[in-house]
Amino acid sequence: MRKTPLSKLYVLGPLGLIANDGRSLTPRGKKAQGLLALLALAPRGQRTRVWLRDKLWSESDEKKSSSSLRQTVFEIKKDLGEFADYILQIDRHSIGLKLNNLWIDLHAVKENLDVCGELGVTPETELLEGCDVADEEFEQWLSMERQIWADIADEIPEKAIRPGQVTSRGERGNLPAVSDKGELLSPIYSLGFLPNIQHGCDEYTQHVADYVLEGVAKNLKEFQPIQIFDFRDSTEHSSNLTNACETEYFVRVRAMQVQRQITLTLFLYKTSQMSLEWSQTIQMGVDELLSQDFPVLAGFISQNVDRLAKSVFEDRPFQNDPAVAARRAGYTALNLMFKLDETALLNSCDLLETAHQKSPSSIYPALQSYVTSFLTGENLGELKSDAAIQTREIVKSTLEGNPFNSIALACLSHVMGYVFRDHDLAHELIERAIKLNDSQAFVWDHLALHKIYTGDFEAAYEAARKAVYIGAYSPISYSYDTTLSMAATMVGKHGEAIVAGQNALGKQPRFAAAMRYLIANLGHAGRFEEAQEIYSKLLKVDPDFADRQVQQERFRLTDTFAEDLVLKGISEAES
Repeated sequence: MRKTPLSKLYVLGPLGLIANDGRSLTPRGKKAQGLLALLALAPRGQRTRVWLRDKLWSESDEKKSSSSLRQTVFEIKKDLGEFADYILQIDRHSIGLKLNNLWIDLHAVKENLDVCGELGVTPETELLEGCDVADEEFEQWLSMERQIWADIADEIPEKAIRPGQVTSRGERGNLPAVSDKGELLSPIYSLGFLPNIQHGCDEYTQHVADYVLEGVAKNLKEFQPIQIFDFRDSTEHSSNLTNACETEYFVRVRAMQVQRQITLTLFLYKTSQMSLEWSQTIQMGVDELLSQDFPVLAGFISQNVDRLAKSVFEDRPFQNDPAVAARRAGYTALNLMFKLDETALLNSCDLLETAHQKSPSSIYPALQSYVTSFLTGENLGELKSDAAIQTREIVKSTLEGNPFNSIALACLSHVMGYVFRDHDLAHELIERAIKLNDSQAFVWDHLALHKIYTGDFEAAYEAARKAVYIGAYSPISYSYDTTLSMAATMVGKHGEAIVAGQNALGKQPRFAAAMRYLIANLGHAGRFEEAQEIYSKLLKVDPDFADRQVQQERFRLTDTFAEDLVLKGISEAES
């Protein structure tokens, strides 16, 4: 089966690079677009650096043209973001495109002229329309390539030409989204990024405002598809800002540095009233900001994401509108799961199914698979016999399709490790997730869980502490408290484990995982009456837990020492 391309590159008509989730990745600079065009039309998608310099900077000397090429490649990688490593192949001598991960319209047309109809391509379609690179060598190359295309276009059969048909390209935001059945789809939520305000920032801190904004965007989009209109760059092409006037909220970051202290403030504005909804501020030392050991900046990003999610996804007057519910399905479904109610769990599954049919996204099937962990660990419903096969299929399609969502990867890692005990695959998935986004509390939490299940307790404890700090304001923060309780248990910090477990149950009294570990730690601490009280509450939620084999199934620990540790604590409460 052919691998699904991660993005589509259009060279017939205006140049456009579109991710498979609809985002425009088209480079903004003219030289950057020219470089991409040169690679797209190259044999095997690859050219030497010398050849590229000659076509884009023919009048510059070698030193200057080499520097210009490096800068242009940097600009392209910045525009591509997380897609860069999957699209570009770069070494000391050449630059190329990874054609296995990229669909190119011209290549598709050359293979089969009959696709011209669905692409809206006619003999009049111009190759690289509007591509304007101020270099004589490039213009000569483009003129020759257009002649070659004209010969191909003359062969397009009449049956493949459908007048009035419009190609579906991500930058055509003014066209309504329509499903395969012809149903009008609800537009996704959107945010506009305003230019940053910076005072006194030096070479070490001038990037921080952008880092915060981009971190907020990345984290939000992993929970729920959301469109970002970036007004920070005044050179942004107008074609990339279509429908920006419909943006519901604007976000801006202010960074003010005085000597070695910096103050960061994120502002949220509602466009309908052009008023400030709220602002969030943090002050810290520059050394603390730049430290890798203390995730203060990740915590600030996460705090703003949780508050933004509430403003954008939750605070709505039309809560019962199914179309609106589908638009925020990822965020809503995850919160429904953590209500620990079988009805809420079923509702979350239905919501995800509907949303995925209307607007496919890697997060929806991953969250549907994540439900199995609640069936196993929280005794909610029954686990289907073919769930493992279905989950592996979801893992495969996620990795082949769009492996850039750290929450999707963390969900699938947890299911494969905790539910199906495939810890090797779970390790691969969670490692990918943490490399993609180390400011996502959900990912750190599931890294900690994976380390617990595989016996690496010190690493689990450190990851859990980060998750609790970063996700302090999350609506599912009690889950992070529970993981910290679990990890602290394993490293012998029973007092800290008890406090974390009590914090979790204070927020979600029905969370069986928190009860299990709190009972075990109270037993080890000799607080038997308290342990027995929690044990009685747990049996009301999970009556099968009195059975020793069920206890082992609920904890699902591969390390014998760890299993003996928690079961001994449980025994103290039972006696």
